[in-house]
Amino acid sequence: MSIFYFIFAKKITIYLKIIALNLSNNARKNRTTGEIVNLMSVDIQRVQDMTTFVMLFWSAPLQVILSICFLWKLLGWAVVAGVVILVAMVPFNSFISVKMRNCQVEQMKYKDERLKMMSEILNGVKVLKLYAWERSMENMILEIRGKEISVLKKLAFLNAATTLSWACAPFLVQKNQYQFIYVAVLTFAVFVTVDPVNNVLTPQITFVALALFNILRFPLAVFAMIFSQANRHSKDEVLQK
Repeated sequence: MSIFYFIFAKKITIYLKIIALNLSNNARKNRTTGEIVNLMSVDIQRVQDMTTFVMLFWSAPLQVILSICFLWKLLGWAVVAGVVILVAMVPFNSFISVKMRNCQVEQMKYKDERLKMMSEILNGVKVLKLYAWERSMENMILEIRGKEISVLKKLAFLNAATTLSWACAPFLVQKNQYQFIYVAVLTFAVFVTVDPVNNVLTPQITFVALALFNILRFPLAVFAMIFSQANRHSKDEVLQK
């Protein structure tokens, strides 16, 4: 329950800073209705998600380090092949993260614009009805919404690419049965190829290695989510006004 009290307190703080006349006149001019709504919903949700994964800042690296150490003891130099794949994935995921961040900024811009226009329409609804501007206002809002949806589609594709890369890289996927992919296959292949006589892929080695590979799935998958939720600049900027 403490997390709900924390989120509620954050919303109250933003309300007091923005709604209860605590913002300076200069800050009022720079903050639209859409930005206020985003602060009360999107940014607070990011903080809530961040509190869920905050313990992973230390536990996830520890899980990764221990798993790799055990794999090194079990498979030897063959683990290097898997590590190389993980390192090679870093530039790809960094590129995707930058693109996603740009899409989020663009989407927030269109959302702010749409909410600001909706607020103006609701405030001047009498004039709107008097001059029969409903259709033209509707088209303007739909045009902005169309741009926002276009950005959301692009963001969804980028998010799918990131999710796919982190889901495939952690070595095995469990659907109806375990399937070997990427690092598991490469690591086992290198393990057998280096010394075919002594490096025998026995069930004891295989299943222990797969268990360690599976342990790596969760910490590797949440790394991207942790860093994506770490940005609280937009909320802190307003709270410091």
